[in-house]
Amino acid sequence: MSKIAVLTDSGSGLNLKDAHKLGIYLVPLMVHLDDRSYQDGVEIQVEDILQALKDKKVPKTSTPLFKHIEDVILKIKKDGFEEIIAMPLSSGLSSTYQSIRLAASEHEIKCHIIETHSTCMLQTHLVNVAKQLIAKNFALEDILNQLQAIADQADTLILPNDLDYLKQGGRLTPLAASLANMFKIKPVLQLNRSSQGRIDVLAKVRTERKALEYVLDALMDKLNDNVHVYLIHSDALTRVLEAKALLMSRGVLEAQISIHHIAPVISSHTGLDCIGIQVVENGNV
Repeated sequence: MSKIAVLTDSGSGLNLKDAHKLGIYLVPLMVHLDDRSYQDGVEIQVEDILQALKDKKVPKTSTPLFKHIEDVILKIKKDGFEEIIAMPLSSGLSSTYQSIRLAASEHEIKCHIIETHSTCMLQTHLVNVAKQLIAKNFALEDILNQLQAIADQADTLILPNDLDYLKQGGRLTPLAASLANMFKIKPVLQLNRSSQGRIDVLAKVRTERKALEYVLDALMDKLNDNVHVYLIHSDALTRVLEAKALLMSRGVLEAQISIHHIAPVISSHTGLDCIGIQVVENGNV
């Protein structure tokens, strides 16, 4: 089998130090704040974004600079890799997918891109599965099929505190954006294959508790022994711990649950006090 590199972007929540530890390659998205531009996960971290949001600043984000993608592709080639498996954030949220494909084509290296339909811990999960499958010498076709199946079956449900951030960033479908100014509505948003990798409305409820219960009801069919549940948040630990308690009350084992910050570049759009629940199959590693 060819020597295969694993590539993702900072939508995964991984920073450059994390990528080096994992032995993977990272393309940084861009964050624009206070008239300056930063490489996400390289020059700016999650703590910086959360502080900016607390200071009532609104960071903007953009696709990685094409030169940065090219630099990573060239580094992969220099390191002796012949093929790439890339897991960028959803093509419904960013053009990073297309930029990676173009850069790989221009520099003549075969690149297999997984359509994640999502972002954050799903990307990191796929990275870890890919690394394990490669280490165990699975056939490339089997690796790609398994990664895409995991992405296709995964679910990301989001409970924002304030839709205005997502609306301003243009990451909502028109229906979801229309709820931004509706009082006493707690929207449940989805980001998955069925929403075509865009953030869309799954339900509208009246209270936080009902929103959480709706999410758990919607996910029950997927909460089996072969999944991991990632609870992600932007400075909303109390809400996330409540979600964890409800999950465990429904039979999900504590070992199946982990808590993480929403990726810096994503929290720029969700705003503070947002939580997400990502249910992802472990795969056949």
